[in-house]
Amino acid sequence: MPLAVAALVALATLSTAVMSAAAAGQTSGSGSDSGSDVVRIVARKLADDRLEFGIQQQDTSGSWNERMLPRLRFFAADATIDRWLQSSPLTVQVAGSQATEVVVRIVARQLANGKVEFALRKVLADGSWSGTLLPSARMFPTAARVGRWLSSTPISVVTTQPTESAAAARATRFSALDAGMFHTCGVRSDGTVACWGENARGQSDVPTGSYTAVATGNHHTCAVRSNGTATCWGENGSGQSIAPAGRFTAVTAGFWHSCGLRTDGTVDCWGNNSHSQLNAPSGQFSAIAAGQAHTCGLRTDGTVACWGSNPAQEYGQASPPGGTFKAISAGEHYTCGLRSNDTATCWGWNSSGEVVAPGGRFASVSASWYHTCGVRSNGTVTCWGNNANGERDAPSGQFSAVAAALAHSCGLRTDGSVTCWGVGYDFDHGQTDAPSGRFSAVSTSFNHSCALRVDGTVACWGDNSSGQGDPPSGRFSAVHASWHHTCGLGTDDTVTCWGRKDSLDDGQFDPPGGTFSAISGSRNYWCGLRSDGTLDCWGANESGQTNAPGGTFGAVSAGGFHACALRSTGTVNCWGSNTLGQRNGVPGGQFTSVSAGVFHSCALRADGTLACWGNSTADRLEVPSGRFSAVSIGGGRTCALRTNGTVTCWGDNQYGQNAAPRGRFTDVSASGYHSCGIRSDDTIECWGGALTVSPPRGVTYV
Repeated sequence: MPLAVAALVALATLSTAVMSAAAAGQTSGSGSDSGSDVVRIVARKLADDRLEFGIQQQDTSGSWNERMLPRLRFFAADATIDRWLQSSPLTVQVAGSQATEVVVRIVARQLANGKVEFALRKVLADGSWSGTLLPSARMFPTAARVGRWLSSTPISVVTTQPTESAAAARATRFSALDAGMFHTCGVRSDGTVACWGENARGQSDVPTGSYTAVATGNHHTCAVRSNGTATCWGENGSGQSIAPAGRFTAVTAGFWHSCGLRTDGTVDCWGNNSHSQLNAPSGQFSAIAAGQAHTCGLRTDGTVACWGSNPAQEYGQASPPGGTFKAISAGEHYTCGLRSNDTATCWGWNSSGEVVAPGGRFASVSASWYHTCGVRSNGTVTCWGNNANGERDAPSGQFSAVAAALAHSCGLRTDGSVTCWGVGYDFDHGQTDAPSGRFSAVSTSFNHSCALRVDGTVACWGDNSSGQGDPPSGRFSAVHASWHHTCGLGTDDTVTCWGRKDSLDDGQFDPPGGTFSAISGSRNYWCGLRSDGTLDCWGANESGQTNAPGGTFGAVSAGGFHACALRSTGTVNCWGSNTLGQRNGVPGGQFTSVSAGVFHSCALRADGTLACWGNSTADRLEVPSGRFSAVSIGGGRTCALRTNGTVTCWGDNQYGQNAAPRGRFTDVSASGYHSCGIRSDDTIECWGGALTVSPPRGVTYV
């Protein structure tokens, strides 16, 4: 994942801690003699205030070889303080040593005093990453000259090096574990919480502090602090991350709601209540578990009470069986419990056998989406249900707890380490690694980007798991990247799409016939402006987003579940979802362009100023002053092109997607996690895109 750090400040510590310019740019020229195990970190400031970094290896003659640059090697702004972030790996060849090849990565963190610290980590014999190897001079000053390479002091990647504190090194053992949809969190033995996996909504950005319990939801996380208060982070569209005041002993996180067990044994819930999943019954409870839209609690007498979604007993996830239980776990549409005799019982949805618990005695059980896992009384793990991604294939060994997620599972071993199996989520697909060449337009999506070359051909980069990055040959006049597919407007004005076409396709892959002058797509639907100025939309329609209004228009933009278009009269018309006011909050006046996002919309007035409406979280509606020539919304943030050619971005910024580089641009495109712009020389530059957090030390995937 890309590194992200805030602007660096001048150092006020010993000069020996500052990276040096001595010979940082010198190389041996050949790079052929790599007999030494000594390397150093090199970094330089760019004109847009980012930092670029790499390593140099010393050869046996003492000279420094050419710089080795990792693919992910740039700093953006707003890093979390004291959180180590990392580059992509590099391989160092070490001839004549106890190791012939060492894999390393550069890591960096922002300190509370504003300093930025660089270091290395290396792959150990067991495949895990080592502790942080700290060169003595490892700080980069802001006063550095732009473009000048500075270097750290040398460090050996084979022999023992100074590492982070012993206390930090010991913080690799866990005492509790929980897995969400695409992310996992654990409470370490020192009371800190570590989360890894997807971080698209900040669900893996753990606040500092000491904790006793953690619970992972769909895209948010909740935890109990050591002082008994509850705190949540991540997605908050329904208030699921706004924990109430008071003292708690446990928390649970569902899809769009959360619940906590107070110290007096009562249950308090917050967030979405569309299915009454917040309406906890009175009485005393000893445990709670939240599913997608239902919640279950274990009463102090051992019986189970459930409330929330249970439509016409279709699944029965909120209809627990009789008897007494010792533990409960809620999945998406089903629930499991550990009976007083240590057998496992599940009830509710059974699409893949997830409720068909095997016989035998268990110590704990964990329900997820389509599979369930349990720790048997002998300490081994058994899973049942769906196994499309190997999420059921638990490794051997002794475990004290297990957590099942959508397509992966993790187990807490008796030695405090964590082992996971199934899908190891990593959403960095190189979506910011723009190709070289000259371009006239660019479009960004969830994890891939596409652009129109000046010769009319299309180039795509990033995720290509569904073929969305394989454009057909031929020439196009426009291109638009969506989640799992891409569409282009040919020179004959017909629409051609490529990418996913399977059971998950809602019709968005099949555009209607005829000719168009513009197209715009979202996750599961598209809208096009026909050559006669009328609108045509196709694909999913759960919120009415494909019910385009009549009349003639000059532009159209497809957002998350709503769309907006610019009428020929210069007014803006929106349709589809209005849960956040993104449809009916359209201001009056004359506009020249419009952009619809997931949570809000923006339009460019005839006088060059901007107007935005919809959800105001993360200052999404705090429009900057000045005049603009273009605007683009991606997810919960906005980028706009000023009339002087510079780019300004605002709104959600967990991944540095608002840190637009300096210089002049002719086009800009914003997505939920990264942005790209076309510079005045027709080249493309992208920024942002850190979607995941890598597993911490003490966690391995098999």
